[in-house]
Amino acid sequence: MGSLKTSTLSTVKRAGRLLFVSTALVTLTACSALDLKAPNFKNISLGSIKAPWGNNDPAYDLIAANLVNSMVQIPLLNPLITPVQMAEPKSEYETQLQAAMTNRGFQIEPLNDESEAFRVNADIDRAVSSSGKHKNYSLSIGPITVARGYRVISGDTVPVTPQHISGTNERAITINDDLFKDSDITLASAEFEPLENPEKVTIIAVPIEKAEPTLLAANANTGPTKNLFETGQSNYVEVFDGYEDVEQSVLIFPNDSLRLGDNNKQIIEQYVSKMDPDTDVLSVIGCSIGQTEIKNGNSLLALGRANRVKEAFLFSGLEHEQILEEGCWAPEAYGEALPRRGVVVTLKRQKAS
Repeated sequence: MGSLKTSTLSTVKRAGRLLFVSTALVTLTACSALDLKAPNFKNISLGSIKAPWGNNDPAYDLIAANLVNSMVQIPLLNPLITPVQMAEPKSEYETQLQAAMTNRGFQIEPLNDESEAFRVNADIDRAVSSSGKHKNYSLSIGPITVARGYRVISGDTVPVTPQHISGTNERAITINDDLFKDSDITLASAEFEPLENPEKVTIIAVPIEKAEPTLLAANANTGPTKNLFETGQSNYVEVFDGYEDVEQSVLIFPNDSLRLGDNNKQIIEQYVSKMDPDTDVLSVIGCSIGQTEIKNGNSLLALGRANRVKEAFLFSGLEHEQILEEGCWAPEAYGEALPRRGVVVTLKRQKAS
């Protein structure tokens, strides 16, 4: 094929330039008609286009720590005795949840339909509240769910709603919002979804730490020795007649153990902070119901656990007469009125005269 003449090449080049200019003019004209600015093709990037709900990644580790902190304060989810199962994380949020749960002592197993361990689920949803658009982050362990709204404001992740907890009875929860910079103190609370039926606690226990018989005996040598399980009433029934219940919690212990654990210590500190020494006393009932590998272990464990909790209260500054401890024990379980391996703590306040 022969070469094009110089005049022909010039014509083609001029036509190309005219086509480019015409296209640009059409684009600019269309933008003007719509009162829009023409885009700067050199500087535009997909990262600079924000979705209506925002695409800034929050601090997932702070969100996870905030939600897990509330979960471990619920007796049914005591990490020392509550095995859980969780699928391999598929997002950064799930990864941080798994890390936060492990850090708080949960033993996480792989998913297994035949396992009795509670299943862990996580979710993120869009939501709107009085503070505007945000995302709700939820964590479910078995029947209990804790959820909360968070936003990224000026580069910092902050909660924008109280925590919402469902699947359990209402109880005192300490919210660790000191994790967040400039968080709203009025939102540091938990709102509980009412239950239709009273909570039935099922304890899933695993052996963790065995108590030596000598240690049991040393921790079971105080307080009344009448078995509440047999008498059907408290050893302090006459004293308690002048009091009304304010709050109650169950502190769960591992099998055959007197180990109190950090979570139970936190609950004890909550009760200490709420005590009015002029009007309040604490009922402490240690329980051991069911089989044990320790000789005479039920009575020793029940009284030992009650005394162990009393020791913790005394160490926190309370007086002996403010803590009324006793035991409940039996070799077999009959119903769910009392925990099989734990201590029932009840804050009681004098009735108004």
